[in-house]
Amino acid sequence: MATQAATLLTFEEYADLPEKEGVFQELDEGVLIEMSTPSHAHGALQGNAFSLLSMHRKQTGADYVITRNAGFRLGPNTVRGPDVCLVRRASFRAMERVRGGYRQGGPDLAVEVVSESETAVRLTRKIEQYLAAGTSSVWLIYADPPQVIVHRRSGEIQKFTAGQRFQEPELLPGLVIPVDELFVGVEGL
Repeated sequence: MATQAATLLTFEEYADLPEKEGVFQELDEGVLIEMSTPSHAHGALQGNAFSLLSMHRKQTGADYVITRNAGFRLGPNTVRGPDVCLVRRASFRAMERVRGGYRQGGPDLAVEVVSESETAVRLTRKIEQYLAAGTSSVWLIYADPPQVIVHRRSGEIQKFTAGQRFQEPELLPGLVIPVDELFVGVEGL
């Protein structure tokens, strides 16, 4: 469950905060968001998305960086850490490294596994922040019912469910993503 602090923080104040064990922190336009350690299902979905992107990179030699929970400064007082992200290596090199080791700008692809405690308002805000910072595509992965909703900078929104496949032709040419692969091993967690 996420909690919010009442006092607004600057990016510099946020970057100076000490890490808290078992707590992930983001900064939402000055508001500190603290999230507890994710569930096993959340971690499995995150791992499956990471593995799928890593396998594509290995098979094709694609030149991009994939990370988990890495922080991006999306705006003056906004820092987000997508569950999984992909950044073209040229984009990554061009991103300014700012205080705290964060990169300035959005990843090319942000993958967010949606927790039960997430609200539609917070998700919409997060998507808008990613897209405004240059992210091309945001995947929202929902465990129950299993589905992926893809938001693209073009304004296109697509929903994919079990048995369907989708593509990211600009970012991942040749990769067809079976929704079911993202959910392997998640049932019952």
